[in-house]
Amino acid sequence: MIKFGTIQKSNNSTIMKKYIGTKTVQATPAVKKGGKVYLPGDEIPKSMEPSEEGYKVVYSNGYESWCPKDEFEKNYHLAETPVDRMHIEYDELREKSGKLNAYLENTENNTGTMTTWAMLHVQHAAMEDYMQALALRTTLMETGHGGFRALPFASAITLLEKGFAVRREGWNGKGLIVFKQVPAKIDSTIIPKMQSLPVEAKRLIIESAQHIDYTSQCLIYNQKTGRADSWVPSISDVFSRDWELVE
Repeated sequence: MIKFGTIQKSNNSTIMKKYIGTKTVQATPAVKKGGKVYLPGDEIPKSMEPSEEGYKVVYSNGYESWCPKDEFEKNYHLAETPVDRMHIEYDELREKSGKLNAYLENTENNTGTMTTWAMLHVQHAAMEDYMQALALRTTLMETGHGGFRALPFASAITLLEKGFAVRREGWNGKGLIVFKQVPAKIDSTIIPKMQSLPVEAKRLIIESAQHIDYTSQCLIYNQKTGRADSWVPSISDVFSRDWELVE
């Protein structure tokens, strides 16, 4: 990963650029004394020579080095498990999102085009939604409990597209869920047998296109009564952030 930053000049006027590198290493806590590194379990000789806490570091190419404790823990984070790596990703994203939010709150920064400013707002919203998904998933992996909830409408739409059922926590009617019907083509051999169509509708369909294409219809289903109605989101549904996955 490379980050382009401010161009700097060294004393010999050579143009220098700022880079950010990422690497994965193996490491273990260790003590350095008298120029020698002692690992956990090693017997450290008693002497007047000062000792220093740190880490023995092994790079992917096998190269070994020593790193002082403070420097190592500032630049590296434990990534032994998927949960460890998700915590790292969340913390990095939170820092980036916080910086972007501070930038957006300062209206003096709005010196570019309207499109650029709008894209930054969309980027920040996407980062916040991703952070929430990471946090919910991490909680579930760590505790075995928790659900996918307090979601924006955009996340609910994604779940519907992928075949999941969703609902709003704030709906008065309990047992109501929404799901998207699977796209299907009903041909003329099936239409006469359909109980959901009146006879005249069947005649008109067969005399014209001779088929029905179900595309992007959603149903709101009452789990208590079995009733299903066509569903179109209200403006309240669109701007709410209390959507949740039905499990």
